[in-house]
Amino acid sequence: MLSRILAGAALLLLLWWAFRLSMGLRWSKIERERARRREEETGRRVVAELPLPEGVIFLVADDRALHWGDHSVARGDVVGARLLLNSAVVSTATRAGVDLPEPPAPEEEPGREKWEVMAYLRDGRALTIGCGAVREGISRHAARAVFEALRQEVQA
Repeated sequence: MLSRILAGAALLLLLWWAFRLSMGLRWSKIERERARRREEETGRRVVAELPLPEGVIFLVADDRALHWGDHSVARGDVVGARLLLNSAVVSTATRAGVDLPEPPAPEEEPGREKWEVMAYLRDGRALTIGCGAVREGISRHAARAVFEALRQEVQA
């Protein structure tokens, strides 16, 4: 009889844990969608959701600039962009007549995909937009969306 009570208690604890986990995930999704709507209500367009260790941040575009986290860059200041996988160049876009500096040496990280986009600015600076290292194509999709937005700015 005692073993059945303990098994029942263990089952209830397991069910409670699963319920709390599912409600936490649901709440995170609701909060992310609410934050996305707030950004869109201000007239900004959400380009990508960047899955970073500190949480999901949005890369948003308005008429004048691209914004992510505490960073922003004026649209007209972008002269080139590179899509990077573990620091290896996957794709490049530049304005006509602009030469980008040599890319960084690729990093060896077996079993890990770290996606980034480098935005090269008119004043010579290069900004790294981290797009995460989440598997299942989530980070790759975010990085491609960011690169595509920068590529459109470069070709405009």
